[in-house]
Amino acid sequence: MTCYTAEYHGTPTPSAEIEELIWLSYTDRERVSPVDQIIFDHLHQSGQLC
Repeated sequence: MTCYTAEYHGTPTPSAEIEELIWLSYTDRERVSPVDQIIFDHLHQSGQLC
């Protein structure tokens, strides 16, 4: 799994095969897949996910 970060200006909108966009925080950890939970843990521990 590869994660990227970038600055973005504007409002993200779904298109093509993407039906919906949502913002998740660390409190949403239980809503994501097991591999994403590992990523959430790493991002939280490194201060990149609140």
